[in-house]
Amino acid sequence: MVDEQVRVWADRGSHVRWRSTTAENDGRELDVYVQTRGDRGNPALVLVHGYPTSSYDFHRVVALLEEDHFVCLVDLPGYGLSDKPHTDHRYTIADDARLVDHLVRTTFGLDAFTLVTHDRGDSVGLALLDLVRTEGAPYDVSGLVMLNGNVWLPLAQLTGIQKALLHPVTGPPISRMLPTRVFARGLARRTCTPALDAAETAALEGMLAHQQGMRVQHRLIQYLNERRVHEAAWLASLTAGPVPVTLAWGELDTIAPPAVADFVWSEHLASREAASSYWRIPAANHYPQLDQPDVVSALLRIPPGTDPGKPVAGARLVAENRPGEPS
Repeated sequence: MVDEQVRVWADRGSHVRWRSTTAENDGRELDVYVQTRGDRGNPALVLVHGYPTSSYDFHRVVALLEEDHFVCLVDLPGYGLSDKPHTDHRYTIADDARLVDHLVRTTFGLDAFTLVTHDRGDSVGLALLDLVRTEGAPYDVSGLVMLNGNVWLPLAQLTGIQKALLHPVTGPPISRMLPTRVFARGLARRTCTPALDAAETAALEGMLAHQQGMRVQHRLIQYLNERRVHEAAWLASLTAGPVPVTLAWGELDTIAPPAVADFVWSEHLASREAASSYWRIPAANHYPQLDQPDVVSALLRIPPGTDPGKPVAGARLVAENRPGEPS
C-alpha cells in the first residue's frame, strides 16, 4: 500500500526520461522523478538530496519558499520515485551531475539559479560546478548552499550500517534482507532531532520501498568510494571557482560532524577569491531541512555572497569571507 504522503508528493511532479552517461550502463534509459513549485519568474533554487533518501527531504522547506521562489527538485536514479535498477547498473556522482546539468538545460529551463545540496548531493553539486567550470554551460550558478554532508571523508563518522552496506561481502546480503521499515526507523531516530514522527517515518519508508529500493542500497552507497577518489579535486575546484558559497551545518550531526564543515571552511572557503559564509544551526542534526525548516528557508532567502543584513533566528554566523570589503 502506498503511503498517503508519498502519493500526494508523487502527484505534485512527473517523470522524465534520462539516458545514463556512465559507460558501464551502456546508455540505459531511466524514468527520473522531477518536481517544480512556484512561479518561474521568481528566483530559482535547484535542490539536490542525499543518500539514502529523496527530494521529499526538502518538503518542509519547499512549502515555505514556493510563494516567492521557483523550486526545482529531482530524485536521483536509485532514490525516491525514480527508477531503481537492481542489477547491472552503476550509480555514480558523475552521472548524477550530468543529469542535473541536463535538467537545468531542458526540464527546468533555467538561465540562473542557486544550487542547494545535502549529503551525497553535496558531492553531486561539487561535481556539477567542476563540470560547468571546465566545460562551460548556458546558465549561471549564482550560488551554492551546502548542508550537512561528508565531503571530506577522513573526518566522517560513518555508522555501522553504512560500513556494512558499503562492504563487498556484507553489503549485498544486507541489501536483500534488511526490512525497509527497520532501515527507515533507524534513519528517523539517528539522523533527525527530534526523531521523525510516525507519519514522516512512514513517508520515508514509502520512498525507500518504491521499486524495492532496499535492494540497491549496496550499489548506491558505493558513491563513498567515488567521493574518496575525487573529493580533494572537487574541493580544490570549488576553491578556485567563482561561485559564492554558503555552508550551513546542523551542529547535532554525529555522522557528518561539524568538524567536516570546519575543515571545508578553513581549508577551502575562508581565503578564496569568491565570497563565502559559514553558518551553524545549533538545534539541527544531519537533516537541518527537516529539523529546522524555518531556519533553513531563512538562510536560503539570503543569496550566497551577500550581507545577511540581520541575524537569522536559530542560526549562528560563524565566519564570512567577502573579498573587497573591509574586514
